[in-house]
Amino acid sequence: MQQHHVVEIRATGVTPELVTERMQEALDKHDAEDWHLRTIQPIIYNSSTTGYLILVFEREQAGT
Repeated sequence: MQQHHVVEIRATGVTPELVTERMQEALDKHDAEDWHLRTIQPIIYNSSTTGYLILVFEREQAGT
């Protein structure tokens, strides 16, 4: 059975470099905990003035 974990990263109002840094931090943290990136979904919120990247991680549930 798979476990899933969802992380949001704000992508508007910040520089592309900061978005990249935040994504790298999330990837590194989850990799250390044996999570694997399943998908990235862009989300536009509030009439496109706020955007997020949604990262979905998965891993095998312990004991399966």
